[in-house]
Amino acid sequence: MTFSIMNIVERREGVLLEDDLIRLLENDVGEFSERELNRALMKLEVKGLIHIQTIKKNQRMIKRIENDQKYLTVGED
Repeated sequence: MTFSIMNIVERREGVLLEDDLIRLLENDVGEFSERELNRALMKLEVKGLIHIQTIKKNQRMIKRIENDQKYLTVGED
């Protein structure tokens, strides 16, 4: 699933909302659970490939991290 997520992010020029990702991912891989999606997104974020930002209570934005970009975690500044 992580490969499909990265393909979708690339096709959308590196930025998309979670709702759009879910809709496009269902077309690519079929049905999946919220747990599977969160696990795949977490793996990609830990690898430093994407950054997930909460916009509203139930809305997240997924951004591709460019090679020269870095996001610091709490306490790393």
